Amino acid sequence: MRLIHLALLLVLVASPALADTPASLFDPARHMHVSEVKPGMKGYGLSVFKGTKIERFDVEVISVLKDFNPRYDVVLINCHGQNLDHTGAIAGMSGSPVFLRDDQGRDRMIGAFAYGFPMAKDAIAGVQPIEYMLNLPTTRPSPTISAGTATADVKSGPNAEKKLAWSLRDAVLLPGMKNAPRNFPLASRTSMLPNPTLSGGLDDSARLQPLMTPLMVSGVSSKVLEQFGPLFEAYRFHLLQSGVGGGAAAQGDVAPLEPGSVLAAPLITGDMELVATGTCTEKLGDRVFAFGHAFNGEGAIDIPMASGQINGIVATLVSSFKIGSMTKVQGALVSDQVVGVAGRLGSAPQTVPINLRLVYSDGSTDVTYHFNALRHPRFTPLITGLAVSSVLTGEHDLPQYHTVDYDVTIDFNGRPVHVQNSAVNAQPQDLFMEFATPIIAAAENPFERVMPTSINGTITVSPAAREAQILSVNMPKLKYRPGETVHGYISYRPFHAAEATMPIKFDLPKDLSDGTYSLVVSDAERYLTDEQQSKPFRFEAGSIGDVFSVLDELEKIRRSAIYVRLVREADGVAVGRTEMPRLPAAMRGVLLESGRSNTTAFVSSDVKSIPTQLVMSGSAEFELTIDNELRIEVGNNPPTHAEPGKTAGAAAAVQKSEEPKKSKTMPLPTQP
Repeated sequence: MRLIHLALLLVLVASPALADTPASLFDPARHMHVSEVKPGMKGYGLSVFKGTKIERFDVEVISVLKDFNPRYDVVLINCHGQNLDHTGAIAGMSGSPVFLRDDQGRDRMIGAFAYGFPMAKDAIAGVQPIEYMLNLPTTRPSPTISAGTATADVKSGPNAEKKLAWSLRDAVLLPGMKNAPRNFPLASRTSMLPNPTLSGGLDDSARLQPLMTPLMVSGVSSKVLEQFGPLFEAYRFHLLQSGVGGGAAAQGDVAPLEPGSVLAAPLITGDMELVATGTCTEKLGDRVFAFGHAFNGEGAIDIPMASGQINGIVATLVSSFKIGSMTKVQGALVSDQVVGVAGRLGSAPQTVPINLRLVYSDGSTDVTYHFNALRHPRFTPLITGLAVSSVLTGEHDLPQYHTVDYDVTIDFNGRPVHVQNSAVNAQPQDLFMEFATPIIAAAENPFERVMPTSINGTITVSPAAREAQILSVNMPKLKYRPGETVHGYISYRPFHAAEATMPIKFDLPKDLSDGTYSLVVSDAERYLTDEQQSKPFRFEAGSIGDVFSVLDELEKIRRSAIYVRLVREADGVAVGRTEMPRLPAAMRGVLLESGRSNTTAFVSSDVKSIPTQLVMSGSAEFELTIDNELRIEVGNNPPTHAEPGKTAGAAAAVQKSEEPKKSKTMPLPTQP
């Protein structure tokens, strides 16, 4: 009886797991195990080479490469027909099903055409066994976490506090940073690859590797593609200029997803399209399997899945490729692993609507662009930057001398971040990080992954460079009593205009003690750099709410402003992001010795922002003397010109130039 009870208990414990385990999709009558494959076996593959028609090509097995990937074999084949003897393996054929004839004369699917040798003279390819692909999960991932929901991924345990320490510098590339953060999602991933020149003088063409995924682009200039291309190639995407497919294709041309048909993954649609193309390997009910190699190797994904068509094939010496387009979204890709991708027919994933109005101040242009972008932590920032670049160059290139004013709201499920600033003589890609930073920070933090729900705003272009370079700053006197007003004069030179003078004033705090203080008059970049150094906690977060507070403060810094900063004593303490300046020494000691890891000592400062109509560049630094007993101070300290970028005495001079100065924006990551 006890044995019976034990058996029943085991059944009850095991039953939930059994219920969650799907029945094997491998059908021995239709599918072939890699263990059955022998050299010399012949068969055929299916793929689309023009339009939507699925056509055959001939294959013959060369060998089986054991453990090509860890625990996974790959079948090496030689291909003939459909001009493959001329083109070799074609990027875009990834996923094309390959069938072999067994000993009983049956044609059974062995797997997906997935690998190739760049620059190979023969059409030799690697096949990913279907038995591995059919094990890919096909369950739709849980919805993306959004602002305001309960935290789902907060770590607990003795190292929880350490794991949840986060700084904006850990996520994005800020001005003054020479290197991208280690986990920066847009940093070059090719820098992790070995030297392309291998021993014996062989290069990367000697390695069987996953076929590049063609990424069809429309609505973007070739110049912009050249600038963004390296970033996409880091993810093994090859940007190709093509025509729009979805809106142009007739409904009769929309082919169903089936083995050999075109499978497309649209990253953005609308007035610009960005569509990855490959081939469907197998369809079982509403389950779809494709590619035969990773899309981006992320595991669970939620990417639109569409049917498509092929407009042509281009044969090159390095790697031939298909030119294609999507026709209709039919579901979602939900799994992305080494052996391929899998999806389900049905509802499509939620996308991010992007609406950007482009206005020229001279009245020559006023047009609104509409896009729908993929919601993805890595790709959404990248394709948003590409969308902004396509808007700026959609009608024509930017004027040689210009100012771009942008006012864009990125909404995170009711939590808006306002990206508002100006840039002078900036190329479209220079604005990339302006819009990518909030998206990256909201997604790449240890608290919650928050994706945008909409992006809306206006970009205004003025055909004039509204910038000025600070030449010198004059302070008539450098000794003051507490509470007095500091008066100064900035000499600056607007672009292509005569030198001018701007008065500034700064009210000194009434509680200043006697001593010397540093007063910095600077542009926005110097101010941001100083803030990062003196108050690093302003760029740190302990919760998702803090992340958005950091972003809000960052976006308030304006390039069209002068910042006057009085550096005071080292009398401040911050607990988390809460500043407590000008504390008594005893209280500071108690807080700093409390044992809290999020307690930071800092130098207090008072800052005044003076708006201007120009994007300012340059800085100067002074030493002010505060004396409570001071009665009368007479004197005039003339400006002293220093070497470019340095300070000297009472003023700092910035290099004079009649040439336009490129607006300093957050830089676009580059390939090494």
